[in-house]
Amino acid sequence: MWKIGTVCLVTGTLLAALSGASPSRVKTHGIALSGTVSSVDFAAKAFVVRDSAGKSTSLVWTDATTVTGGTLKVGEKVTLRYLVKNRKNIATSVKIAVPLAQQTPASPAVPAVTATSRTRSF
Repeated sequence: MWKIGTVCLVTGTLLAALSGASPSRVKTHGIALSGTVSSVDFAAKAFVVRDSAGKSTSLVWTDATTVTGGTLKVGEKVTLRYLVKNRKNIATSVKIAVPLAQQTPASPAVPAVTATSRTRSF
């Protein structure tokens, strides 16, 4: 009986190893990058992003790249994700930050009226 249990255990271990399944690994989709767009070439579908440390990263986009928040142009602050394929950095998603001057101001908070905040006039 113990031989059957050992054979099943070994077989299960081998199948898991051969399938490459690793349930404890978390999949990540791309590399995150934030910075300022320093150049854009629409003909080549390419752009360069400079991060806060001053490092420039050249990227390209495809028809599958999603761009939200506006149009890609020099000087825009962006947050993006990209993949490296065939030695090219391919942007998968680009989020353009809305400048503070263009953001709509939030409505002012109305203070709650409580028994202690009421004034009395005599």
